Amino acid sequence: MNATMSDRAVTRNPSAAPSQLRVMMLLGGLGIGGAETQAIALAAGLQRDGHTVELVALADGALRPMAESLGLTLHVMPRVAGLALTAIPALTRRLSASQPQVVYAFLEVQWLLALAAVSRLPRARRPRVVLGLRTSDYDARPTQLKARVVRTLAKYSSPRADLLIANSRAGLDSYRLVVPDAPHGVVVPNGIDVTRFVPSAPSREHWRRTWSIPTDAAVVGHVGRLDPVKDHELLLRAFAVACVRDLPCHLVCVGHGDPERVDSLERIAESLGIASRVHFVGGQADASTIYPAFDILALTSRREGFPNVVAEAMSCGVPAIVTNCGASADIVSGLGEVAPVGDADAFAMGLSRLLVRRSSALAQDNRTHIVSNFSLGAAASRTAAALQSLFQVNTV
Repeated sequence: MNATMSDRAVTRNPSAAPSQLRVMMLLGGLGIGGAETQAIALAAGLQRDGHTVELVALADGALRPMAESLGLTLHVMPRVAGLALTAIPALTRRLSASQPQVVYAFLEVQWLLALAAVSRLPRARRPRVVLGLRTSDYDARPTQLKARVVRTLAKYSSPRADLLIANSRAGLDSYRLVVPDAPHGVVVPNGIDVTRFVPSAPSREHWRRTWSIPTDAAVVGHVGRLDPVKDHELLLRAFAVACVRDLPCHLVCVGHGDPERVDSLERIAESLGIASRVHFVGGQADASTIYPAFDILALTSRREGFPNVVAEAMSCGVPAIVTNCGASADIVSGLGEVAPVGDADAFAMGLSRLLVRRSSALAQDNRTHIVSNFSLGAAASRTAAALQSLFQVNTV
């Protein structure tokens, strides 16, 4: 899949763009999450290409070792009481000290922080502000009051940005539905570290032994927090239909969740008669060794932006069945199965087909597809091109 860099055809003067950029990437925290992991990996890719990158986070978390191991310049903002927006003065000071050319803010609270902090700087010293959009349904109304307030503020503030980078076409289109005067937008798909996410027979054997799953059993895996948006209920119902009792098939769910949520899902598995073959194994900071233990990756989400887990699993040679949300179908690209969101029967049918289709040839095709289209190098190059375009001059 090729990244869409613009909807507007313009001629630019490439000599006006700096070859090496100074970029500050702003995150809400270093806790385990798709956006956080992708931002750290992208920062490392930009740095390898010769750009100067500083990673600024509002809170510490489990991903700090990953960022430090990659040699990134990391700054965790001092804790502030109350709303995250009280960090604006501290961020303004950090901008003054670092003097980046670009601030790339991931997710809405960080959008507001970046726009507010940059506006406090002298006009001649203001960096460009780039917003990172990671959802596919920006037009959907958030359920929580705080999220609705943030969304409203972001909708009215984001047009002041210089650029918006979405990780899926669906996300960019949904944003434009509710922000008619949106800043210039481009699509840059996420990048996967294809040297880290690789097939591994030792990892496959280790995790199956850890989970007490026979080596010859088919394993359907799901990686993601135990949140209602991931629709584990549909996953359990589909698995119960597709993996009949006489088929040696297990379901492994990797992800954190409230104990009450785990108990609820375990009760559903019990009622469906599949409890002995369903494993809730908790979260893992590094899923790269877990994917090879799967035969199929299942994603049942109601909404997604660019689901990293699908591309990561495919890079490990694991085909995927996904619901048709965000960039999921684009990533799978005919090498797996796609079902409508919320349709357990269709998902079960697709899962059954994929259990029959799986083969070493399909595994290799999945990996080749990700290596060719969704590598970290490709994402870093596309991102750098988008950021450098901010300094180019239109000639027509």
